[in-house]
This record gives sequence, structure tokens and C-alpha cells, in this order.
Amino acid sequence: MAATDGREAGSSGRDTRDFRTDMSGPVQGAERMMQRHDRHGEKALILVVDDDAGTRESLLELLAPRFDVVGANSGRSGVELARERHPDLVLLDRFLDQEDGLAVLEALQHDRATESVPVIFLTGDSDEATLEKCLEMGAVDFVHKPASSRELVARIDRALRQSEQQQRLQQMAQTDALTGLANFRALSARLEEEFKRSNRYDYPLSVVVIDLDHLKAINDGMGHDVGNRAILALANLLRTNLREVDFAARFGGDEFVALLPHQTAAEAAILAERIRAGLRGVKITRADGRPAPFGLSVSVGIADHSASYPRESTDELLRAADEALYEAKREGRDRVVVHRSAELAAPRAAQRH
Repeated sequence: MAATDGREAGSSGRDTRDFRTDMSGPVQGAERMMQRHDRHGEKALILVVDDDAGTRESLLELLAPRFDVVGANSGRSGVELARERHPDLVLLDRFLDQEDGLAVLEALQHDRATESVPVIFLTGDSDEATLEKCLEMGAVDFVHKPASSRELVARIDRALRQSEQQQRLQQMAQTDALTGLANFRALSARLEEEFKRSNRYDYPLSVVVIDLDHLKAINDGMGHDVGNRAILALANLLRTNLREVDFAARFGGDEFVALLPHQTAAEAAILAERIRAGLRGVKITRADGRPAPFGLSVSVGIADHSASYPRESTDELLRAADEALYEAKREGRDRVVVHRSAELAAPRAAQRH
């Protein structure tokens, strides 16, 4: 990233003094205070957005021993880097030469790829109203310049911990406890997103509804522990057969939904048949280790939103897949049915088990 020319102190209301004066001394205690943000064994990635070359380079040098770091010399390049690199935290100068730091924060928050990235403002402004505005707009913290490296590291550490905790809570709120797949809440949000993308970029989107046959009979006859093993077997088989761009959720007790972008219903049926056939070879054991005296099967309904079968809404798309599922059940279960017309509509009172 090209460095910008230095400016006189006080221009644009900023203090261009950087952090270099504090870097020479030992940072004893900060090492213990700083817990490495471990995401799959990697260091946290910090994006520093500051158009003063000296300050930016000093910050990068200071943070490099503890984090992966990248710098941007403008708000625009910072937003682009954030979209590309997905940093764990952004250190953002409050007063950039050509842009307002608050406008940069707003741009990050309005992009799905960066909306959850925590932002700490760097500022030489001590005005309380300005600082209050930063927090109101969603910044997690601010650091007055010049600041000690000890304080800066501590504030970054705290922001990373808070961000990680929030992500864990959000994941728990959107995850089915038994299978580890997404739950109904997460499915609803993802389906809306995928439907909009399908419309915007003009590619097909398939919805696959999978129902584990006779789960009620399994629970009644063998106990819920065996029923849970059957549910897990289906969830694991589904997970291993999906592409990276696909999405799967547990929709209800015995029902799963998969979203397959860029696939028509006919293409999605290939995946469904693979899962149906694969599940028949899965053996479930009882609590005592003996094999359960039954095999597993699924009924599957598929519908797509495509040039051949455009849908007005996600509700219509999901309803079409649901109708195909009921048709599979009426035909005797253990089969895949692709929705082709409204003639597949079935009574909503039908029991699923």
C-alpha cells in the first residue's frame, strides 16, 4: 500500500503523533494480558486504516508480533481490503484526509461480508459528543492518540474476546443442538438471502426437503435414544454430501432442508437419490450395542426457482418442495419426488412420521 505524505500536526483536527515513542520500552504484562485470538490455529487478522504513513507503519510494526496485520492508507481501500481479507478487527482513524471515519464505519456495517467486524477508532479528538457518536454508530471502542502500546493491545484483546463470545452466542442461537446443523431460524434467513441472489444473478436455486421415515414408530418402539441416532445418521450423511456453497438445516424433529444454489431440481435429485440410497446402508445400534432390527429410509421433495419454474417468493418455493414431499409419502415413502406443478398440492393435516 502506497504511503501518503505526512501533514502538519493538528490538520483536520488530528494529532499526527504516532506510537513509535512508546514502542522501544518493554511491554511487560501486555504479553500475559494478550491472549492470542485462536481461529483454527491462526492469529487474528487486524486491519489498520490510517492515511498517515508514519502512524500506520508504527501500528503495523507494533502489532505484528501478536497478530497478522494489514494496512490501508484510505477509507475506500480499507473497505475493499476488509471485504477481501475478512479481518477479525479494524483499527480505523477517526479523521481521514478525504473521508470521515464514521462514513467508513457505516460502509463496513452495510456490507454483509464486514457487518460483524468490530471497529476501534483511533482519534486525537477528546470531545465527548464525538466519541459518543462513534459508539452510537457501532464502534466497539476508541483509543486516544497518542496511546501506550500496553493500552492499545489491551483494548484490542478485549474487543476480540467480546467479538468471539458474540459469534459463539449467535452460532448457538442458529444451531440445532442435536445435529450441529443450522436450525429453522438460520434456514429462514439463509433462504431469503439465496433467493435474492438467485434473482439478482439469474441462476437456479433448489430446495430439498428430506423427511426421515417412521421416526415416531422408532421412538415409540425403541426409545428416543435410538431415534436420535437415526436423526444423527441422516444429518451426517447429508453433511458429507453437500458442496461448500450448499446449506443444510434441521427443519423439525424428523425433517431436514438443503438449499442448493446453481442447481435445478433435476440436478438436486441426483444428490437426493445418493442420500436416499446411502442411508439404506446405515446400521443403527441400540444402547446395549446390539443392531436395531430396522433399516432407515427417507422421503424427499424437491422444488426449484428457475427459468422453467419461477417462484414469486421463498414461501412459494418451500411450499412447492413440501408438496413434493407429501407426494413421496403418499406414494409409499422411501423415494424422491420433484415438484412440477400445482397438482401435487396435499392436505396440510397429513402426519409426518
